[in-house]
Amino acid sequence: MRILFVAYYYPPLEGPGVTRAVNLVKYLRRAGHDVSVLTHSYSGDQAGDSALLRFHDPSFNFRRRGWRRLPWLCRRLWSELLNRSGMYASIFGAWKNRILAREKKILEITRPDVILATYPPVETLEIGLRFSRKYKLPLIADFRDGLLFEPIESKRLGRFACVRKTYMEIERQVAAAAAALVTVSEPLSDYFRRTYACARVVTVANGFDPEETRQPLPAVDLEPGCFHIVHSGRFALSDAGCDIAPLAAALNGLLAERPELARTLRLHLLGALTPREKGMLSGLARRGVARLYGQVGREQALAFQRRAGLLLLVTAPDRSSVATTKIFEYLQARRPILALTPSSSAAEIVEKCRCGWVVPPSATNEIRGVLERLIDDPDLDRKVDLSLAAIAAYSFPASLAKLNELLRGLQRPLQPPPG
Repeated sequence: MRILFVAYYYPPLEGPGVTRAVNLVKYLRRAGHDVSVLTHSYSGDQAGDSALLRFHDPSFNFRRRGWRRLPWLCRRLWSELLNRSGMYASIFGAWKNRILAREKKILEITRPDVILATYPPVETLEIGLRFSRKYKLPLIADFRDGLLFEPIESKRLGRFACVRKTYMEIERQVAAAAAALVTVSEPLSDYFRRTYACARVVTVANGFDPEETRQPLPAVDLEPGCFHIVHSGRFALSDAGCDIAPLAAALNGLLAERPELARTLRLHLLGALTPREKGMLSGLARRGVARLYGQVGREQALAFQRRAGLLLLVTAPDRSSVATTKIFEYLQARRPILALTPSSSAAEIVEKCRCGWVVPPSATNEIRGVLERLIDDPDLDRKVDLSLAAIAAYSFPASLAKLNELLRGLQRPLQPPPG
């Protein structure tokens, strides 16, 4: 089957969303599908290869350094101004319009049987809807986050009525028009079934790539004799509701009571932080407890994960559907996990695998107590199951079997190129 995969988040960008997109393409091709990727570029259009078509995003939203910061800032301010005036606008709008202006060329090159569009951003869904309707192609909408259900854009939706109205209409149209909806978690799938009475909703969870365990990783030099806690990825920059204030308070309280732990406790944070988060961690950083690395490459993050004494997961307190790629990377690292998460899909995975501990993300005293027990526990590894058998069901190839079954149900004769 020929699949046109619409995904903004794709290499050279990095992050959990990119990892899902890369794995989808990799294993769909392994299953015999002909996959064409339609994505972004920050250096002009590159549409000569049917396997990878890149179209320029003049916002430079994730490459806003040097002179590129000016066009990004102008577009960001213009979008903000229009939203405040009650008119919907998005910084990714220019990228979407550039693609739609070249839609005939794209369809002639790729000749797809099905469109697979992955959110976020919402523009991928709009592109998928346009191609599906105009060229009579089945659409599969992939939601790796909720658009309206536990939305990652909650602040924007709360501030601007025009954004919420637009998103409601896009979600309604996608639910009505799509041949199938795919989500990363059962709570999100249940939301679509309840809200739109959708019969074809399939959960295709994120998962770890078993082939990564065979790849050599860079060396990581960690101080001997210390208890190393590792977190890879972003907090509020990925989910505005994710707050590390309770974690910071728990660590500061623990060190106030037991100052000697400053010599042996290390918190390694690999990922971009907000100014607020840096401020909350500044005291811990001055004492040498918190080590802030900023954005690092994926291989370095994986290397840190596999050397950790404890892996840290933090989610927003109101996100029951969260089950990002990070939790599966952590499973693959086969190190104990401390999940600061509510009753969520991530919590269910940790508890089912018996690979760690789950604590509510806002429970400062409970976080402090669990951290203290784990730091003092020399037999930490014996308290959890770190076997390959425990995590086997959470590999991406195992999860993708559901998507393959869905695609087989959509088999149809190849489409002629658009006239």
